[in-house]
Amino acid sequence: MGLGRDYSDPEFERIYGECLSEYCKNAFYKGVYRESSLSFGEGDELFFDFCSFSSKALKKNLEGCKGVIVFAATAGINIDRLLLKYKALSELKLMTADCIASSGIECFCDKLDSVISEGRETKPRFSLGYGDTELKYQRELLSYLDAERSLGITLNGSMMMTPKKSVTAFIGVK
Repeated sequence: MGLGRDYSDPEFERIYGECLSEYCKNAFYKGVYRESSLSFGEGDELFFDFCSFSSKALKKNLEGCKGVIVFAATAGINIDRLLLKYKALSELKLMTADCIASSGIECFCDKLDSVISEGRETKPRFSLGYGDTELKYQRELLSYLDAERSLGITLNGSMMMTPKKSVTAFIGVK
């Protein structure tokens, strides 16, 4: 939240504790992953089992890889409900809970990444929306993972996921 390690305010610490406690009661982490073939085309073209697209940034990330693992993870719909509750109650609680939730799903993704990568030489995970990697491929990726059925992740017209604290990513396998 940009407060620094030495920041101390008893009222904020109380609010943070409340938000953290509520988050822990409501977060329900789930993830799914699947391996895909990977091949490189002309220019920035990439070919996977589930689709093909063009991305200079992802192609650079996957350089030297023979395959790719795609995954989706979520903290669950209850976190969306909690954030809506805080939106009606307090902007500070909303901001605090949102930061906790973002950190929580990233920690879960780190853990999922380490489980997926165990015993393999892999590249750092890379998500749609980074660099020139467009979100429009989100539908194909989530369909390939059957993420709506297994995780409850859906997309709106702007390709944003619900639950909001959800992540999709590629992990290159050398």
